[in-house]
Amino acid sequence: MSTTVRKKVTAQIVKDEHVDVDKKKQCLQTGIYDVTKRAPFLGSILQCLDMEYTHIVPRAGIMFDADGKKWKMAINPWWFCECITDKNRAAVLLHEMYHITHKHPMRAPFLKINPARRSLMNIAMDMAINQFIPDLPKGCQSCPPMEAQYQGEECSNPKCPGSCIDVADYFDEKGAKKVPWEEKKAMEFYYHKLIERFTDLDDSPGKQGQPGDGSGEGEGGGEGNGLPNEFDSHSWDSNAEESEMMDATEDIVKRAMQKRNLSYDKLPQHVKELLQDIEARRNELNYRQLILMAIKRHASGFDREYSWTRKSRRFGMKSPGTKYGELPYIDSYIDSSGSISIQEANDFLDIMDNFLKVGARKCDISLFHTKVYHNQKYKLGDRIDKNTWQSGGTDLEPVMRKIHEKQPDLAVILTDGYYSDVDVESWMNPGDRFPQCIFIISRDGSENHPLTRLGETVKVPNTDQYGNDKRLEEQ
Repeated sequence: MSTTVRKKVTAQIVKDEHVDVDKKKQCLQTGIYDVTKRAPFLGSILQCLDMEYTHIVPRAGIMFDADGKKWKMAINPWWFCECITDKNRAAVLLHEMYHITHKHPMRAPFLKINPARRSLMNIAMDMAINQFIPDLPKGCQSCPPMEAQYQGEECSNPKCPGSCIDVADYFDEKGAKKVPWEEKKAMEFYYHKLIERFTDLDDSPGKQGQPGDGSGEGEGGGEGNGLPNEFDSHSWDSNAEESEMMDATEDIVKRAMQKRNLSYDKLPQHVKELLQDIEARRNELNYRQLILMAIKRHASGFDREYSWTRKSRRFGMKSPGTKYGELPYIDSYIDSSGSISIQEANDFLDIMDNFLKVGARKCDISLFHTKVYHNQKYKLGDRIDKNTWQSGGTDLEPVMRKIHEKQPDLAVILTDGYYSDVDVESWMNPGDRFPQCIFIISRDGSENHPLTRLGETVKVPNTDQYGNDKRLEEQ
């Protein structure tokens, strides 16, 4: 669609869906007031939130403004003021706030899943929170039944409020019996249930739009692909940093605390948990930076060297050109004993990816327990095959002998720290130095391991509240 045509279409929509300014103001004020009566603290957060009427979204949506580094709520004025009731308005505003308090915008945009599955995740998020919010729009008499909505059919009534996702509409068929899905479960539970139902998802974006692109095209996700229709806009800016989202969330909570003159002890429990999770997640991100910094310190190398075999771009053959020099060689070892999961191992490879992106550095990955049983040349984006993974005890002597034999510029070892000492000094001649090592200790591991003398130790924070999100990436 050309820019001219798009402008004409937009102008026509604005004309057809015109709502008087006073009515828009009254509907929003009434909605916020009703939310404040239901949930006083969330009502205070709403009053601190930037809210705007726009025809870009078909209904409503909470979104993160990456430029302003703040949360915003977008509301379609025609739908909000003309299609739903006062009780519906309060419920919708509460629904959007629940997305923030349940950390959905901070979790979903950073998962590596295709657009079709992201649509399922949006539905799972709504399914998880809608159970706790009465008076959400349930469609109208002209609405097609749920089975028809799977085929992407839309109600022809121009004032249809649309139907919010309700877990009560979902069943597992066991023979002739329909078993309702369990209620009061987390988003991850419903996401996996939806994946089981929609096993043949197409990886192509189709008409769903890209996650976080702000296009609003994700709504009506059932169109053409059999997925249920999404209700609200989950346009969380994919260009934003997770730390910025956390800062903005913490800031708006603190502003609401000041508005209500509340101390931390007086906050609702779910808001306390939100702040605690933000702090724990910061520790998680900080440890990744610590590991990257440690690797860069010990694996730094001059990536370019002068050579007369290449002419200088500036001086031709009168001066040597440059080429890649000796790049640092990294040897990585992953402990596959019972205390370390394959997910933790793949999280470690995420960190290695961030390091390898800055240059063509060489890296080997080996798996070990009481012996080194697997080795591969690591390429950016590789992950460990579950079929390769073995369990066992932990013995670092085979690893240390490999490191001594190969003499890498840096050895990085992911382990739990529970093993016996290894007398590496007895293998070396006087004046020799054992290769530099970095020991990354798993969440439940011990920092006081016997080989601290051989290099730096970085401990993974003892928190796993984001573990479910990471497992989603394995699907």
